Amino acid sequence: MTTLVRDRTSGTPAAPDGGARRPPRTFRPEIQALRALAVALVVLYHFWPGRLPGGYVGVDVFFVISGFLITGHLLREAESTGRVRLARFWARRARRLLPAAYVVLAATVVATLLFAPQSLWQQWFRETLGATLYVENWVLAGDAVDYLAADGDPSPVQHYWSLSTEEQFYLVWPLLVLLGTAVAARQAGTLRRTTTLLLGAATAASFAYSLWLTTANPAPAYFATTTRAWQFGAGALLALWLARPGLRPTTDGVRTALSWAGLAVLAGCALAYTDSTPFPGTAALVPVLGTVAVIAAGAPAGRLSPTPLFAWRPVQQTGEISYALYLWHWPAIVLAPFVLGREAGLLERMTLLAGVVLLAAATKRWVEDPARFTERWGLQRPRRALGVTAAATAALALVAGGGVAVAQHRAQEQAAIAARVVADPPSCFGAEEMDPEHPCDNPALDDVVVPAPVAVADDVAGPRDCFVDVDGTALADCTFGPVDDPDVPHVVLVGDSHARALLPAFRQLAAEGRVSVTAHLKNSCAWTTGPVDADGERVRTCEEWRDKLETWLERHAGSTDAVVTTGSLKFLSGTPDRQASDLAAAWRPVAERGVPVVALSDNPQHDEEPSQCLDGGLAADPTRCDLPEDQAFPDPQVFEEATEEVPGASYVDLTPLYCRDDTCPAVIGGVNVYRDTHHLTATYTRTMTPYLERELRDVGLRV
Repeated sequence: MTTLVRDRTSGTPAAPDGGARRPPRTFRPEIQALRALAVALVVLYHFWPGRLPGGYVGVDVFFVISGFLITGHLLREAESTGRVRLARFWARRARRLLPAAYVVLAATVVATLLFAPQSLWQQWFRETLGATLYVENWVLAGDAVDYLAADGDPSPVQHYWSLSTEEQFYLVWPLLVLLGTAVAARQAGTLRRTTTLLLGAATAASFAYSLWLTTANPAPAYFATTTRAWQFGAGALLALWLARPGLRPTTDGVRTALSWAGLAVLAGCALAYTDSTPFPGTAALVPVLGTVAVIAAGAPAGRLSPTPLFAWRPVQQTGEISYALYLWHWPAIVLAPFVLGREAGLLERMTLLAGVVLLAAATKRWVEDPARFTERWGLQRPRRALGVTAAATAALALVAGGGVAVAQHRAQEQAAIAARVVADPPSCFGAEEMDPEHPCDNPALDDVVVPAPVAVADDVAGPRDCFVDVDGTALADCTFGPVDDPDVPHVVLVGDSHARALLPAFRQLAAEGRVSVTAHLKNSCAWTTGPVDADGERVRTCEEWRDKLETWLERHAGSTDAVVTTGSLKFLSGTPDRQASDLAAAWRPVAERGVPVVALSDNPQHDEEPSQCLDGGLAADPTRCDLPEDQAFPDPQVFEEATEEVPGASYVDLTPLYCRDDTCPAVIGGVNVYRDTHHLTATYTRTMTPYLERELRDVGLRV
């Protein structure tokens, strides 16, 4: 779970360029203190995740603050003028937010070109384009449910998802206030009452949708604007409530208790929540209410009041630079390992944090403040400010889009090279090098990596419509070869994405007329009766899909010669004995109908993507990207144990095709084996075809 918070500072120190002039404001130390607290929570969470596992709640603090301040501003303007000047509002937001954001994006583009492996460019520049256009949250929401987005490191601009969410809020929220103004004028009602009803309805609808989607499909729910809008709405309703005279807590004792209680709630969430906490459903309500309590209490007086802490200079200064701090801290964390060539240690992280703070202070002084308050170049005029914004956005989008195009072109070039090599493979190519009966070695392949790291993410075991995604429950119609030919054995391939990775080998057998194949494959859903170790949506849809699979297998038992299955061991729940029993329980009904069940061993899993290692070249050490076999298989191979419990079931150990001499190479016979940390490339799977056929024949299948 990755987060970002944003600064919405209403007051800043004097501008350095001599041409800046600040508007009068009401200083609210508790708002600035909340910013400082939220900054600390998220930065510590990102630098040392295990120390503050729920630090991501800082983003919720800032969403509430933004809703509170912006709604208060819009309400005051609407009440004093009877209208909302949208162009002026949007221009002010652009001057406030975009200069620093675009400076960080530009610096990140340069750092990506200098230090990041080319295998990451396509995804990173794609997200940079999304961040530039303020749709990064929807890019991530789409990737969260798109299996074809390969597992891997987050991009250095992933934290722009929350900026995108807020910018979308800034586009829509003023329109609701404007609608409230129009309705109030037409119906002769009060503006506050009408606006409260409109914003309240929008907040309630977003909250209800957030509760539903967090349970039904939590991956995109985390990033979606529609599931986050209610947090802005909570701040907005607080602004409307406090605008009514006599409603703020009046005694300092009550306000002091309320403020401390809110701070304690936020600290408790940061310590108690983890990455496995369903979010942003009901769990998000707690930090939101804690933030509301602190803002509602204001800055109470008294000996026990937190106000002196709020007004403490380091706290206020941290709040001042919070926006720039959050812009810089995440790219620094993501890019540091590529610059250093290894993970940063404690001292290096401390140094990196100090550098990020200095960068944030410099950005605040020389970028944010001049752009926000200067009267030069006519930037105070909305039309000019919006025009400059559009030009800057177009320029940066052109750079990011160009990066995507270049990366795609290189990937396509390498894919074409791979296709030519696969069409006429040299000796010992791919799995042929690992043949247990006739191992071989071709020195000409020592410097070959096919597909190249830049193209490996697209080397997918398609076609896409053969694979049921997270939210799907229907069986896919995915068949290859002469299914109706009684002389050709019909094999059914069942399992999750690891089974899907073997589909190219089965398709090759079908193309050669040796088998016909029907594939039933679903994301994170192994063929077992036990629950998968995943979120609620995956568990629910997996169970529904399995029910349909069981019916299908029973109906087609007479025309099925074998069911072949495998799956990711990390998604099986329970003890190893329980996992084996659950697998056996799913297979037993099929075997009892006389249909052989063949379980294939799972493939190796890496902690880091081999292709990023390979991107650095293998000339100095051809084995530096290999993995010890005991690390490649952290989970027991319970598929073998399950076959022992089911008469008519057989086990095929494919480990010799992945590992030798207690080592699992990243490149075998010139072929790049892994497209991410735990999925095989389609190219390598195709080279496994003759050996998979031999193994299936050895266990008695007619292939």
